[in-house]
Amino acid sequence: MLVYWRALLLSLFVVAPVELEAAETDVGMEQFHNGIESFENGNLQAARAYFEGAVAAGLTSSSLFYNLGVTCYQLGDYAAAETAFRALLDGSNGALARYNLGLVALAKGDKESARDWFKESGAASAPEKIRVLSLAQLNELGDHVVLPGGQSEGRGYLALSGGYDSNIAGLPEATASREGGVFFDTLAAGTFEQPAGARSGFALEVAAYARKYPSDGNYDTRVLQGRLGWSEALNDGERGAVISVVQSWFDSLSLERRYGVEGYYRWNGCALPGSPDQCGLALAAATVDGGSGFDAYDGQWYRARLHALNYYGRWRFDGEYSLEINDRRDQRTTDEFISVSPHHHTVELAARYRWRPGLVIGALGSVRHSRYQESHVLVASAGESGRRKDNRLEVGVLAERSLDTRWLVRGEWLIRDNSSSLAQYGYERQTVMLTLEGAF
Repeated sequence: MLVYWRALLLSLFVVAPVELEAAETDVGMEQFHNGIESFENGNLQAARAYFEGAVAAGLTSSSLFYNLGVTCYQLGDYAAAETAFRALLDGSNGALARYNLGLVALAKGDKESARDWFKESGAASAPEKIRVLSLAQLNELGDHVVLPGGQSEGRGYLALSGGYDSNIAGLPEATASREGGVFFDTLAAGTFEQPAGARSGFALEVAAYARKYPSDGNYDTRVLQGRLGWSEALNDGERGAVISVVQSWFDSLSLERRYGVEGYYRWNGCALPGSPDQCGLALAAATVDGGSGFDAYDGQWYRARLHALNYYGRWRFDGEYSLEINDRRDQRTTDEFISVSPHHHTVELAARYRWRPGLVIGALGSVRHSRYQESHVLVASAGESGRRKDNRLEVGVLAERSLDTRWLVRGEWLIRDNSSSLAQYGYERQTVMLTLEGAF
């Protein structure tokens, strides 16, 4: 079963004001506390005025400059935020200041300065939490660093979604139902990483996904996936390999079980038009066992994928081409033959714009051409016969709002149009979805 897993994109921002340490003097304390109260009430301009008043009154605590920097960052005054955080570089909160200066540089579109700040805040002498955040940001920038040898790390992810599907689809590549309905999604995942050296390590991942249609449980789906991977950071990128087992269910019945392997290589910077910041190549293969009643899906699955991403200021652009080959048993009866062995060629493009701190908007689009290996043969009452060829177009928009350093809420609207040489497989579909997403 074809399941589209969302990539978990790291979006970390400076946090709301807190008192990092006791104030050094009583002068300006009233303005300082009024500033915290104003920030918590959402009045950022007033909070900034109070914090600047506390500075003018002579208060010099690191908590004041930290909170002033956070407020200016949230207001989009990155120059003022940088000045405030720089005041903390020589104190006990220097690592935190360097991490936040990296975030400021990212917001300004200066990736090289951001990378330098994150390397400093991720040094071995920095507090563990700051190191983990810094190394994660460096990975997002394409440096692919790992924690020093012997230090394991665990992460978790949870997404809860609800929405409306205008044309519910069941089995992969089958006809759509022509019926709409509300749905609810749950996606939970956990990763445990164990470094195996200074630049390599192993990762164990487990993920579970479920979609439920309250109006018609016949279309409910579930997926359980386990992956064990190895990766190594190189001077020019990263390489790795993954083995996986994936079990899917449709309407409470076992649909497929896949045993797969994948190898990949990613480069930091590539000689392509636009000089992308990162490129990647991945090759994957799997053996598929169909469940009882789904023997047609038995067979092999192969995929080759090329990916590139680039940053331009506040923009992030992703592009991907994939070739997917299915060699399945197919469905055969005395009078009919239905191929479930398509070759898919897919081109996907996505653009994301950080409109302001904590708010991202974006758009995506894809085109997929599919050809089935053998012609369908159907009885007259079942529909057309012949070689099936599909062209599918998808476009969508999204908006993400960070609630804090762990949680965000995302709204999506996706339109899909599939035209087919066999009319019974043509359909139009719209999906609207709201998601609450958290990383731990």
